[in-house]
Amino acid sequence: MAFSQKLINEAKEKAAFKCCRCQSIGIEVHHIIPQEDKGPDIFNNAAPLCPNCHTWFGANRTKQKEITQMRDWWYKKVEQLYSPNIVNYELLSDINTKVEALASNQDKALVDLKETLLKVATETINQMTAGTASSTATGIANASIASPSPSPSFPSPEEIEAAGDQWIQSQIDIERGK
Repeated sequence: MAFSQKLINEAKEKAAFKCCRCQSIGIEVHHIIPQEDKGPDIFNNAAPLCPNCHTWFGANRTKQKEITQMRDWWYKKVEQLYSPNIVNYELLSDINTKVEALASNQDKALVDLKETLLKVATETINQMTAGTASSTATGIANASIASPSPSPSFPSPEEIEAAGDQWIQSQIDIERGK
């Protein structure tokens, strides 16, 4: 027998349609214990492999334990990457209230907002992948260059445009060696 289509679909979805070894897209569902060795057609004997990894490692009986370990690790990783995040509407409301208070230049509101954002940022950072961390760091670096000193009040559109023009001119000056 072979794996049922339902089991194949379940394995593919659990792997986010990526190979458990190389994370390539486009996978086949491999029998870890081969059918000719009486490997059962059950979920625990299935591993998502791309055609290349299936060809190179699938028939190698010495790789069965390694493939099982890679599959289990990949399933956990996919669960972490794609698990649904629960929206904390209470927290969003709290942040919104603090941002509104900032509009009227309340010093305490700024302190409260910073504390709340620090908590949210710490939680978010702890859940980041390498790619997300990299793009976030780039965004923060760019924001720091465009706005070197924080202001307790919101800048006007004219101030934002002037700061952008100054930054652009400074980059041109750097390029020209001034």
